[in-house]
Amino acid sequence: MHSTLRIFVLLLVVATSSPLVAGAQGKCTAVSADCVAVGEWDLSIALGAGVRTNPIADRSDIPLFAIPQLSYYGKRFFIDSLEPGVTLFEGDANTVNLIAAPGYDRVFFSRGDLQNVFVSGPLSSIGTGTVVLVPPQTEGAVEIPGHRRHTTYLAGPEWLFSFGRFAGQLTALREVTGRHDGYEVRSGVSYPLIRTENSLVANAGFTWKSAETVDYYYGVKQLYRPDSAFNPFLKIGYSRQLSERWTLTAFVHYEHLDDQITDSPIVSKHSVVTAFAGFNFKVF
Repeated sequence: MHSTLRIFVLLLVVATSSPLVAGAQGKCTAVSADCVAVGEWDLSIALGAGVRTNPIADRSDIPLFAIPQLSYYGKRFFIDSLEPGVTLFEGDANTVNLIAAPGYDRVFFSRGDLQNVFVSGPLSSIGTGTVVLVPPQTEGAVEIPGHRRHTTYLAGPEWLFSFGRFAGQLTALREVTGRHDGYEVRSGVSYPLIRTENSLVANAGFTWKSAETVDYYYGVKQLYRPDSAFNPFLKIGYSRQLSERWTLTAFVHYEHLDDQITDSPIVSKHSVVTAFAGFNFKVF
């Protein structure tokens, strides 16, 4: 926890002292055509129905009912739900940020994880993840063998780029909370298939996890020790603006799990599917 606080403090110090000038990022340079005003908070919540499948054996799938999204973009510092960052360079087609992001895989092991309230997934701005509110873990949940999976944070550089109608993201992260010292590389590209009053966006990409990261979540002491894993994903997202505050939204996201994960005795599925449909309300 102390390491996580140090990350936030470091980002704040850099944001307030850096002479570099950068604009608001996130939605503006990634997939969504929507932009948030610099220096203003943006809060929205989607109400609907959906599910995220849980690959852990004997664990129930995760229901999706309400999807809040909170963001702030200053001239240098920004925060997108649980992910703070600092813009180091901004150009017409390229942006470089320094970000901190929570480890994603813990959501399958603990309903009490903060990411089960603000879940950004492997790549939030590319659209691989979602944000969910779920009920607490029920009594009688199946115990997972091995160590307890704690909340972790990763930090590193992020490159956002655009080329024509394509937008992309490449992030290299190292775990900095001292739980496993693993690495992750997250990448994705998006392309708008329809861009009228209806929006249909296709996303594709991958997450690479080092052996230390995979072992922390899916390894079983003296029984199974995995190597690094490569998880590709595909996602289709649809939205239609109904009014100034209301938007119809829906998406389906498919992530294929590497054999190094699915060979674990605690894993029973080869993929994770997340789907949601509902109405998004812009609070401010």
